[in-house]
Amino acid sequence: MSGSPTLQRGDPTSDDKYYKTAFRFAKFDCVNVFELGLSVNMILLLVSVVAVLLLLASWIKLVRESKRFNINGPSPLPLIGNAHLFIVKSSEFLNLIHRLSLKYGDAFRVHMFSQPTVILNHPKYIEELITSTDHITKGVQYNFLLSWLGQGLLTSTGQKWKSHRKFLTPAFHFNILQNFLPVFCKNQRVLTEKLKQMADGRNIDMFPLVALAALDNVTESIMGLCIDAQQHSKSDYVQSVDELSRIVTMRMQIPILGEEAIFNLLPLKTKQDKALKVLHGQTNQVINARRQELKKLNITTLKASDDVGIRNKHAFLDLLLLSEIDGQKINDQSVREEVDTFMFEGHDTTTSGIAYTLYLLSKHRDVQEKIFEELKTIFTDDLHRDPTYNEFSQMKYLELVLKESMRLFPPVPLIARLITRDCEIGGLKLVKGTSVLMNIFQIHRHPEIFEDPLEFRPERFEGPLKHAFAWVAFSAGPRNCIGQKFAMMELKITISEIIKNFIILPSDQTPELSADLVLRSQNGVNVKLRPRH
Repeated sequence: MSGSPTLQRGDPTSDDKYYKTAFRFAKFDCVNVFELGLSVNMILLLVSVVAVLLLLASWIKLVRESKRFNINGPSPLPLIGNAHLFIVKSSEFLNLIHRLSLKYGDAFRVHMFSQPTVILNHPKYIEELITSTDHITKGVQYNFLLSWLGQGLLTSTGQKWKSHRKFLTPAFHFNILQNFLPVFCKNQRVLTEKLKQMADGRNIDMFPLVALAALDNVTESIMGLCIDAQQHSKSDYVQSVDELSRIVTMRMQIPILGEEAIFNLLPLKTKQDKALKVLHGQTNQVINARRQELKKLNITTLKASDDVGIRNKHAFLDLLLLSEIDGQKINDQSVREEVDTFMFEGHDTTTSGIAYTLYLLSKHRDVQEKIFEELKTIFTDDLHRDPTYNEFSQMKYLELVLKESMRLFPPVPLIARLITRDCEIGGLKLVKGTSVLMNIFQIHRHPEIFEDPLEFRPERFEGPLKHAFAWVAFSAGPRNCIGQKFAMMELKITISEIIKNFIILPSDQTPELSADLVLRSQNGVNVKLRPRH
């Protein structure tokens, strides 16, 4: 055998030794291969057994936990719970919840991986929760907003939320809201002129047009900064707001993107960081500039700022910069968080409310004419002049229309609370750590509460509803929307001005509803316009 220096063929002794040695080596190799194969199989078997045991343990845990609730729901699968059910297009999300409620009831339970979630679809279940002063912590879904909004009023809880809610409430007093009226009117005139160029019978997606006007309104009223979004829709600031909204929505709807370890490895994380840098940079710049102005004017208290701040366009920002909590001024980070929060909350929600109101009006010419007649009564001397603040209270029929529109198409279709202790609410047993989703969209359309719930009838709101919490477009209780008067003023200005100038005609496209951060549509919210005169 070549390679063997000691054994030579031809010698009987050598041949015998040669074959015995070769046999031993061959036997040794076979044994090694056999043992190696056996080891691999044993490892695979062991891994499989461990995996099965983990899956079994996970399933047993989820089943046991689901039985701690007295609430129906689908049986959870190992590890993923019921997360697989929610892997649907955003335009199917509300339909999915509706189908599950038909099968399991107006209150049902699911598990998003290990996270127990209860979804409530009837006002009788939300009353105790939404009015509670204990259950004020927002649901885990809001965690995806923390990198953007930090611990602002929307996302904070406990004592910080209570103290900030208390000192921010005066920012929406009618004396301050009156300062915003000229801003809203100015930006509405820009929108009206843009719409005049499109009022030729073509389909118009109102959502992006109204969104830019709303962004102009909120930046100028909250930050005192005119970014002129309607004329510069491709600006970094406008694009960054859209980018962050899209990313947060994806993380809320796609369970696997909610995992930080996975999200941080994706290109979405880089896009999020870039958008945050733009938004936070802009906010910090505005805050620093206003702080320097106050310093030059030697203004250190709210009282001293009455003539140069609280009564002008810096009302909201001055309140943040000059207020004190427990004798201490609010730090810059907290100021930025509150400004960013109101920037976020103050434009997409009003956009949704306005766009869907226009869509419904396009289907009901008679309602448009009632609004127009009411406006002619209010603006007796000049229909096209700017309204006064007091005239908004006279727009009573328009307010009915807005409430009915937000009943059918609530700007925020779902809100959530985190249960921080085992408790019973509305007869439902809830476990600590449960996220409770209040399905405003379905509550507003519940056939037990509203007769012919899918019909548009503004007159529904002329009297009391069947249930005190049947309409919660601005939420309710201690965590209701602090800016609802701000929003209603903006909605009334926008809708009234469009009615004054245009007849709204129906499009041939029905909105494909999408439960994002606000209620959107996959194919836009389309109407047609024709000049009224």
